[in-house]
Order: sequence, then structure tokens, then C-alpha cells
Amino acid sequence: GKTLWAIPGLLGSRTHFKKEFSDPVEHGQRHTATKRELATGRKAMQKLARKMSGWFLRRTKAFISDQLPKKEDRMVYCSLTEFQKQVYQAVLATEDVSLVLRAREPCSCSSGRKRKNCCYKTNAHGETMRALYFSYLTILRKVANHTALLQTENISKHQEGHIKRVCNQVFSKFPDFVHLSKDAAFETISDPKYSGKMKVLQQLLNHFRKNKDKVLLFSFSTKLLDVLEQYCMASGLDYRRLDGNTKSEDRVKIVREFNSMQDVNICLVSTMAGGLGLNFVGANVVILFDPTWNPANDLQAIDRCQCCSLFQHSKHVRKEIKYLL
Repeated sequence: GKTLWAIPGLLGSRTHFKKEFSDPVEHGQRHTATKRELATGRKAMQKLARKMSGWFLRRTKAFISDQLPKKEDRMVYCSLTEFQKQVYQAVLATEDVSLVLRAREPCSCSSGRKRKNCCYKTNAHGETMRALYFSYLTILRKVANHTALLQTENISKHQEGHIKRVCNQVFSKFPDFVHLSKDAAFETISDPKYSGKMKVLQQLLNHFRKNKDKVLLFSFSTKLLDVLEQYCMASGLDYRRLDGNTKSEDRVKIVREFNSMQDVNICLVSTMAGGLGLNFVGANVVILFDPTWNPANDLQAIDRCQCCSLFQHSKHVRKEIKYLL
């Protein structure tokens, strides 16, 4: 908003712009917005678009598509490892998941209502069905990416109570893994047998190294980036890492080193921190380790390679789990 308003003399004073356009649009985009705020926000956006149409020139990627390098888009399906399958089934066998799966069944009290609207509105710990849906989608997604992500030290504080309870319940069936995670965490976490994606990634990276390709390895989760970093260290790979905690001056240095140093052929990048505004001109391969819920984020990540590498073909590999929810 401030960038648009800064164009001299076109959108009035800063106060006027904030009142007429900026505030209504921002309020209408909040997830708690009322119907009135949504309608007001849409009207403000339409009014701004009409006002801008005479002097705002927009050019999309399609305008220069004939000048961009060719792109190979490959989706690689990765089966769960045997250990992942066991952990996945252990999560599905919990009481909470049973509660969610039976939520639409008639209640056992013979009231005629669905269980979720009658005697089973919450679980034994007072958590609602809605909260359980999203919690277990997140948990199953973590298991599908890497079982080590379920370890309690890898979660945020506001999730700690619930996730810790689930982890303790699930991993009570796998004491050997818990023991190895504590005593030999580095080797355990970087071992591909605990993740189907890691097993496939290992093969891909070996192939790309032989071809001397330069790889951008994107992950939405910084905890998963930690796992990938440990794998790179255990494999003796020369890599760089860029995420939300990277200082601005270090970001420039990391990008420069990746682009110019021949030995550095992998850069681990957070999808949200590195998906915009970075020029990885040396890259010709993009791997999305864990696709986000919003495909626009993944497309931006892919374009860090394609839009910048104007003199070489770019390839990107979208990695997904087979049978994942």
C-alpha cells in the first residue's frame, strides 16, 4: 500500500489513502472480518483498481514466456518406509483419531444426533473436534515427511502439551527409535530409512552431483530444514542454508557463494523466507521437499530458478508422498 501511495500526486495524502483504501482492504482480508468489512474491502479494491488502470502497467510472466528457458516439471512419488508405516498406523490407532473418524455416527445415547454434536464434542482432554482435525492432519504430515519431526523438542510451545501426549503414546511402541534419537541423534535423523522422501532425495542428489547440477532444496518447515542439514553434514556435502533467521547481509553472501562457488552445489532454503526476491542465477534444479498448502508459494520457489537462469534450462522436481492425506 505504501509503495503505491508514494507515487506523487495520484492517490491523495497518506491519511486519505489509508482511510479510503489501505485500512478497508486490510480489514477485509482478516480471517475474522465481518460481511460488512469483506464487502467494504472489495469495493475499496475495485475503486483502487479503476483509479490505477490508467497509469499502472502490469506485465505477467506469460508476456516473456518465449524468452524464458524450457522447464521440466516432474512429480516424484515417494512410498513410506516400513518404519514410517508403523508410526503412521500407530497415530491412526489413537483414541483421538477414532473419535474423529466416528464423529458423524449416531450418538450412543440414542438422541438421534451425531456424536460430535452430542456426547462426544471434545476428547478426554477437552479439545474440540475442529482442533483435533487440524492437529492430526499436521501430525500425519510430519510422519509422512520424517518421523523425527514428531519428537517433542521439534515443536512449538503452544503445541507442546497435545503433541507431547500423542508422541509419548505413539513412540511408546518404538523404544529403540527413541533411544537412538537421544544417544545418536545425528546419525538417526540423517538416516534415510526413517523417511521415504529422504531415501529418494539421496538418489536424486547423487544423480545431480554427478551431473554437476546446482540444486535449490526448498522446505516449508525449518525443523525439516534442520533434518536436511544434518543429512548434508553426515553425507559430507558442501551446502549453504537460508531461512527466516538469516541476517540480510548474510543472505546476499549466501546467494553469492552459491552462484559463484563450484563446490557449493546445494542450498537449503525456507519456502517462505527464500521464495521471493532472491536471484539464484547459478541454480538449474529446484526440489520442493514438502509442498505447502498454498501452491502459489511453491510456484514462487520454482521461479527462483527459472526466471533467473536465462541462459540454461531449469528442472524442478516436486516431491510428494504416495498415499498421503
